Amino acid sequence: MKTSRYSTMQKGLHWVSAAVILWSLLSGFYVAVFTVPAAVKAWVGFFNVSLTALYIPVFVLRVYCSITHGLECSSKRSLQECMALVVHKAMYVVLAVVLATGVLMMDRPINIFNLVSIAPFDSNPASIAWYTRVHVLSCVVLLLMLVLHIGAVVLHERRGKRVMARMSFNGATVSG
Repeated sequence: MKTSRYSTMQKGLHWVSAAVILWSLLSGFYVAVFTVPAAVKAWVGFFNVSLTALYIPVFVLRVYCSITHGLECSSKRSLQECMALVVHKAMYVVLAVVLATGVLMMDRPINIFNLVSIAPFDSNPASIAWYTRVHVLSCVVLLLMLVLHIGAVVLHERRGKRVMARMSFNGATVSG
């Protein structure tokens, strides 16, 4: 099977997404689970809100590129390939929920690196509490999906299927 080629933009969006998502999830869970100084917790919260707010248009572009890449399940694809596509699309859905609820749960203005401030979208405490619960749950689901995703990459690489080469910038065509 010859692997599909990803554009430089798709690869760049993938790695930017990976960095933002991993940082945001790991640092967010760290300050939520462990005892850290209030200043550290506040800084991580400020930085993550700013970073992920700026990431939203990048995510929209990534979804657009994914849709226009033509990766649909068809008779040309194996069941395993179709399952992988469905899982990747599910990750986009979960990430969209994380980003949307992250915005909707804000009970104060969204401060983007002290440059732009966006008013909260909702002031109802019950709604904000619900958005917060959905946000935390979807973050847990996204983290589990990322662990499975990284595990699948490791498994494929160990079996000789060069999935990491597909996402590299060296331009090599890879067969697997």
